Amino acid sequence: MTAKKHLANALTACLALAAPAKAQQLDLLLPDDSVPGYGQKFSVIAEHKQFAPGAAGWEWNGLTMAPQLNLATGYDSAPNGAAGSALVSALPSLLVADPAAGFGAYAALNSATYPQDASQNTVTGAVAGGERIELPREVVTIAAAYLRGAVTGFNVDTPVLGRPLVFTLTDLRASDEITSGQFILQPEAEACFYSFPTLPGLNRRDTHETLTLSYVPDGPLRYVLRLHATQSAYKTGYLSANTNEVLAGVQDTAGGLWTISLLAGAAQRRSRDVSAAAPVLEARVDWLPTQLDKVQLTVAREIDDPDEISANPYRLIEAKLSLEHSVLENVIVKGIVKVSNVSYMQGNSQETLLTASLEMGWHLTPNLALNGSYGFNDRQANYVLAAREHIVTMGFEWTP
Repeated sequence: MTAKKHLANALTACLALAAPAKAQQLDLLLPDDSVPGYGQKFSVIAEHKQFAPGAAGWEWNGLTMAPQLNLATGYDSAPNGAAGSALVSALPSLLVADPAAGFGAYAALNSATYPQDASQNTVTGAVAGGERIELPREVVTIAAAYLRGAVTGFNVDTPVLGRPLVFTLTDLRASDEITSGQFILQPEAEACFYSFPTLPGLNRRDTHETLTLSYVPDGPLRYVLRLHATQSAYKTGYLSANTNEVLAGVQDTAGGLWTISLLAGAAQRRSRDVSAAAPVLEARVDWLPTQLDKVQLTVAREIDDPDEISANPYRLIEAKLSLEHSVLENVIVKGIVKVSNVSYMQGNSQETLLTASLEMGWHLTPNLALNGSYGFNDRQANYVLAAREHIVTMGFEWTP
């Protein structure tokens, strides 16, 4: 694991307090490219790799063990809309990987304490493992994970929460990537089991099936067709819903100065009370103006969140801009702005969520990094009171 990736993980740990810990964050919480089956989900863009010298944990006969410890303190102006409080967090984690064998596992525990308001305290964590089996012209991946998270009130389609809403997620995944000439066929299946101890009516089982067909001719472009279906079965049966989605488009896999991808299509959602269809769009642009800078823009128009069916059906328009700059390869500065606009299909309810963050990671030595972050959340809706939150943290991350 590179120093830059260590810094990215530390920044994620600091910002975990600022961002709502929804289920789809499971991929964001795990280190990219380290646990087969997790990290970034289906992507229509080639990932740019940047490396920097630094600590890499311990290695024994090809097996790498990389423990980390993140400690941070700061101030939250309005946790879940409540009165402000100082905060203290500790996040130990362990990554175990054997790249030659295609195996990776990760475990992390995050304790967040609010001295002025103990009701906001949370203990969350994740355990995940995956195996990638490479065969001639075929790659099979199986993975599983368990997440204990906490939903906050600064998220689309959440009730007015006075304190974090704890949930657990058990996730099982399998995929196969089959190459035949210039074609790549990738079937994927996933089962997610959600449990909310204090609101059992929200317990549900999601099953996802995805089939992606890619045509890769000579040249920088890849043509993609993706079929996706989700069945969401709630314990409270009338909330259950199904969605079907078809997307087609093109991606640039050259990995140069610009990398552009575009998928467009249609989606349909069916439940007991609502049956709706709408055009959908997923677009992404990466720009590398220099070796030390990265600009990323993503835009999406979906029925519900692209990764999760909501109990309350809605149409989502979302845009995210990310700017990243590396200073002398040991200092990373990153800014992110995301705007999500939601129009619910039942009634006239609408809401807009703005999240922004500024993160800094300074690798003082190969083993020790100083991390700082500022996060801002703003939720405006015509059915709940508006709320704003500012979070400032400063801390250290240690890796052997």
